[in-house]
Amino acid sequence: MESPLWEVCVVRWAFAILLGMGALQSIASQSFSTSDSPSVSISLPPNVPSEMVQIVYHMVGPFGGRGGYVKQGVGLHSYEIVSSEEGNAATEIKMIVYASGCEIQTFVVPMTDDSRVHREFECRPARSVTLSGQIVPNELFRDKNAELIVSYFAFWAHEFFGIVDGAVAEFRLAAVTPDANGMFQVDLPQFSADTETSSSQRRASLRFMLRDSKTWNVIASDLVPELPEFRLEDHSLRIQSYYPSGLKFTPGPSSWP
Repeated sequence: MESPLWEVCVVRWAFAILLGMGALQSIASQSFSTSDSPSVSISLPPNVPSEMVQIVYHMVGPFGGRGGYVKQGVGLHSYEIVSSEEGNAATEIKMIVYASGCEIQTFVVPMTDDSRVHREFECRPARSVTLSGQIVPNELFRDKNAELIVSYFAFWAHEFFGIVDGAVAEFRLAAVTPDANGMFQVDLPQFSADTETSSSQRRASLRFMLRDSKTWNVIASDLVPELPEFRLEDHSLRIQSYYPSGLKFTPGPSSWP
């Protein structure tokens, strides 16, 4: 006698659950096993929210070189980077760590096959300069949920990481909302290493991007300071200890999405 249809369904459902539990146990065991991998952990100060910390790294080893950004998380006391690739341990890892209001800190960490290294990020307060600017024309953002994103581009990171090409390390500094006239105000960090560098050297720069705050669609990818003395060759803002009030920013040649 054949079993009723509902009994067959219950058996199949229970079997599916057992398979799912087995898969979860397998995933859990795989995640647990990664704790034996060589790694570097960066401990954070208690007064620095983990979601405000940005880390970019580059490591070298038998696999060559590999780098990237560490995914930000909320409520963390530290960040961990697995320092291996395809089963090969890195011989060295370099990291650049930034948190809002703090100086940028760099780390160079030699590694061995079973290294589990700990380092501490110390928030040394960074000086700041206030930029009061205006985006023109206002048709650019009228009737849009405009949000201005300010980023720090660290050209010096290539030399620090020992690479000659690749994407420039980028750190998000601020997100502000311009008013109906395009006016905005933002406090920009003055990293000590940048202020000690000759203004003729392109060690780093500041870039401004306008996007829709709800959809994140880009409105203008590159806003350029109108005054040439505050503008670098790539049209980004020169890092300085003073900016005139009402400095105007207009869409750059490659600004439109």
